[in-house]
Amino acid sequence: MSPIDEFTYIKQNKIVYDSNSLIQLYFPIMGSDAMALYDYFVHFFDDGIRRHKFSEVLNHLQYGMPRFQDALVMLTALDLLTVYQATGTYLVKLNQAMSNELFLSNPIYRRLLEKRIGEVAVAELDMKIPKNARDISKKFTDVFSDLGQPKQEVNRSKNVFDLESFKRLMMRDGLRFNNEKDDVLGIYSVSELYHLNWYDTYQLAKQTAINGMIAPQRMKVQQNEGQHIKDNQSFTNNEKVILRESKNDSSLVFLEKIKRSRKAVTTSGEKTLLEDLAKMNFLDEVINVMVLYTLNKTKSANLNKAYIMKVANDFAFQNVMTAEDAVLKIRDFSDQKVRTKTETKKKQSNVPEWSNPDYKDEVSPEKEIELEQFKTDALKRLERLGKDGES
Repeated sequence: MSPIDEFTYIKQNKIVYDSNSLIQLYFPIMGSDAMALYDYFVHFFDDGIRRHKFSEVLNHLQYGMPRFQDALVMLTALDLLTVYQATGTYLVKLNQAMSNELFLSNPIYRRLLEKRIGEVAVAELDMKIPKNARDISKKFTDVFSDLGQPKQEVNRSKNVFDLESFKRLMMRDGLRFNNEKDDVLGIYSVSELYHLNWYDTYQLAKQTAINGMIAPQRMKVQQNEGQHIKDNQSFTNNEKVILRESKNDSSLVFLEKIKRSRKAVTTSGEKTLLEDLAKMNFLDEVINVMVLYTLNKTKSANLNKAYIMKVANDFAFQNVMTAEDAVLKIRDFSDQKVRTKTETKKKQSNVPEWSNPDYKDEVSPEKEIELEQFKTDALKRLERLGKDGES
């Protein structure tokens, strides 16, 4: 998209400009640039009569292309605008701002607004219905019973997420938020990014929770892991066994199994260490590979914190996301150590350097002078010893 590109308004798309909703609800979230751009599109709407250049918008609003694109992204994210790309042009569709009631009933939009202006200010915007009031309105099917099945709700935002059902399952399973406002936005982001409904999002959250705490970043890592290409043909039989076992259990269960085989028990410090690794956004399968590698290398029944954290930092730096990545990285560790040992043995060999076919006897000029002086002094000493012997 560039300033010289053209756009056209979608026909039959004139909307009612709701200044109250835009100022009270949308503006704190999207900011002045997006607000100005929305105003421009609404007030210059021409029902698709002719094409326009984006440069016209930039000249009128007095800002450059980067600010324009940022504002456009914000408007599409909040569903105030829809942009289509067609052959040789772009199409702009205006969307009506939500009413106060509909906006605040959307848990995601509500929390975004609370983060900007605070919970108290948002509560003041809520529509107040007396508790003793009773809804006596007729339902659609009460009035149009002859039409058969009731129509589905059409004025439904694309961002609807059943947060209440999500939280009910959390309560049932003993899960909790670390920071509800940030975590709700995080899980909603995962839901939208990977096209998951609220229930599938919950199952993912439950699978990746850290000691009962929802972890949105781990949810993303888990989803990305599913898109990772794995080639099991490149692994040895022993490595395939490690991969299989590391994926079967949570990190705590995996550690406890190994400890039992070594007649040891898992300590509270080791449990905390596993949580720390999970908070670094490692999946359990990666943590399990690190645990096995650390216990084998240290030849101990207890996890060496310093050693496993060194491995974890290396993994984090190398962006290791899966058990396959971890096994390959550990293979690299082992290969590197073998090469280092071989080089060390060569350096420490008792075989003299001159036996090497590539050996070159190179002596510096200073060393040559020093050697000549040594020879001269040695000859003089020999001559003196010979004279003393004759006498």
